[in-house]
Amino acid sequence: MKDKVRNTILEFDMIPQKPCKVTVALSGGADSVALLYSLYLLKDELGLSLSACHVNHNLRGEESDGDELFVRRLCRMLDIPLYVRNIRVSDYAGKHESIELVARRIRYDFFSELGTDRLIATAHTASDNCETVLINLIRGTALSGLCGIPPKRDNVIRPLIDCTREEIEGFCRKYSLGYVTDSTNLSDDYTRNKLRLNVIPVLKKINPSLMASVGRMSHSVALDDKYLDKIACEEKKKAEKDGKYSVLALCDLDECILRRVVSMILDENGIQTNALNITKTVQIIRDGKGKINPCQFKFVQIRKKHLFVVTDETKFRKI
Repeated sequence: MKDKVRNTILEFDMIPQKPCKVTVALSGGADSVALLYSLYLLKDELGLSLSACHVNHNLRGEESDGDELFVRRLCRMLDIPLYVRNIRVSDYAGKHESIELVARRIRYDFFSELGTDRLIATAHTASDNCETVLINLIRGTALSGLCGIPPKRDNVIRPLIDCTREEIEGFCRKYSLGYVTDSTNLSDDYTRNKLRLNVIPVLKKINPSLMASVGRMSHSVALDDKYLDKIACEEKKKAEKDGKYSVLALCDLDECILRRVVSMILDENGIQTNALNITKTVQIIRDGKGKINPCQFKFVQIRKKHLFVVTDETKFRKI
């Protein structure tokens, strides 16, 4: 597995320069322990200055505290600096945001606080990618949802993205690495766990190389998605003049490119890029008239053969 991690890092150019500071997001589970130790074995070869970070979400009582204790002991054993954030996630959960989303947001805020002078390595695996693609597919996704988990984004890298959970557990056995098990992973109360425990085993009977197959598809789709975004960005620039967009130019676009252009326009103006808002905006462009009210105090409107975003009925805001 060490060779696969090295190859993934090189293939996706995850380490831009040497030496490079890399902080591993270390939960204490098998995936993150394997990630930390594989990078520990490669640190001299790749020129890594290695550290780790851990967030105790306080969601599982003594079990959460035990995870933190395990992580502290592991980092002391490897002589790796550790940054810890101890926080009660339930205190931050809102009415419209699940505990899982709040915990994720807190983790990534913590990563940002560690500084932009380092890379954050997260332990997402080929198995995680497969689960993510299936979740997106079930919920109804555009092309971007089939791209799965990107190998790198900004300063976050995922060196285990081509490794399966079975390979990781084998790696831990080979090097006698202990790890903790999150008890919630054994329950099928969550969508991801339902897929992991009940659906994926059936799919693997049909295709034992399921993880690798989904990984290849995600990579291929990601290349297509990136190219289409590039075309949409170019067409958006062509249609824009004096702070507005030509409806005639937009109408000439293929539907898939037009929807991407509309998504970019909405996003730039702080409007949610859901399917309903995109579809309604595309419709008024095709009709050459009309307006929609996708969010409070903001209107998308056709006027004098141009598309505008307005902040009220009369005042235009340049897009």
